[in-house]
Amino acid sequence: MPENPPPDTITVGAWRAVHTTGELIGESGTERLEPKVMDLLFLLASRPGKAFTKDEIMESLWPDVVVGDDTLARAVSRLRKALADDAKTPAYIETLPKRGYRLIAAVGTGEGATPVPAQTPNARGFSLSAFGAAAALMLAIALVVFLLRPASRAPADGNATTLVERANDFYFQYKRTDNEAAITLFERVLTERPDHAPALAGLANALVQKVIRWPDEPGAPEFTRLEDALKSGRTKSAAAARLLTRARTLAARAVALAPNDPAAHKALGFVQGASSEFEEAIASYQRAVALDQNAWGPLINIGDVLEISGRKAEALPYFERAYAAMTRVYDKEAARIRPWYAELGVVIADRHRDNGAPGDAESWYRRVLVYAPLHKAATENLAGLLRAQGDTATAAQLCATLKQRTGAACRD
Repeated sequence: MPENPPPDTITVGAWRAVHTTGELIGESGTERLEPKVMDLLFLLASRPGKAFTKDEIMESLWPDVVVGDDTLARAVSRLRKALADDAKTPAYIETLPKRGYRLIAAVGTGEGATPVPAQTPNARGFSLSAFGAAAALMLAIALVVFLLRPASRAPADGNATTLVERANDFYFQYKRTDNEAAITLFERVLTERPDHAPALAGLANALVQKVIRWPDEPGAPEFTRLEDALKSGRTKSAAAARLLTRARTLAARAVALAPNDPAAHKALGFVQGASSEFEEAIASYQRAVALDQNAWGPLINIGDVLEISGRKAEALPYFERAYAAMTRVYDKEAARIRPWYAELGVVIADRHRDNGAPGDAESWYRRVLVYAPLHKAATENLAGLLRAQGDTATAAQLCATLKQRTGAACRD
């Protein structure tokens, strides 16, 4: 029989935690934890009292990615801070020197579970209230130490920006290992800076791409087009729903923090499109374009969503606007644009051909071949168009050159 899925809501001591939303709810209010910190809490809570080694935790939270002890230590520190826990006299997370960590608070599952009052005796059996006066004195001393301590050792914003740029470079390679590396880097930034809007938006994008391209089911095909993923039903699975819910939370938070950042609106549109919320997705993409006329990604995505929703006639102008934007910023974003540039040109040419405009189609195929000589799809589609118009000699020459230079043959 299949194992029961892990709970989405648990209580830990005086707190209630909701995994999909990242919410940690207590008497003092609600705080949103960054994803890896919430994953850490749920891992420790999965077996209260068990000593998890550092290797076990890192393997669970950062599979197939090498991270240092400092990354785990920061996540533990963030979790302790959120739980208002003290590492020296813990009520929640106990450090086991040279071994790892364990959760020592009471744990419950489900929406109806009742949080344990904060005054409940801790795991060692001592009454916390008995030490009220000493705790107050320690709190006062801690406050003085806090006010006099050196500036935070968290990385400067410039370092966070550099990590986000590197993560985006991984993301734009469109390979599974690179996408996972991007996720790790985005989460590393969010561990230190949970309100870093670019990292929130980037992580949302990477999670949606993971849903579309690389599901966890063995043998499942990799889709490169949203339309194919939607038709397959992949985005409706329980695993996909969890990732999309998390991505939506991240993207919405990015928009709230940085309403003038086109990347934040693009990320929200990506989540909405993957959730078949086509009108909402178009509106989010339009807001991104309004903020940046060179936002070629959202322009492409608008065209995709329009075609998916049956409005193909409206899509072509957006593809052409996207190509023009790519051309304007190519020198600045070459590494990210190059994988898309020729492919988008071929899509535009194909749409003109299918719309009965062979002259426009030929012009676009030739434009692609100026920037990407011997591009297979552009070459063979142009050859097919020329054959249909009676220019068989030129078509044959195009295909012969393609075969000679690359070894690839035109389709018949």
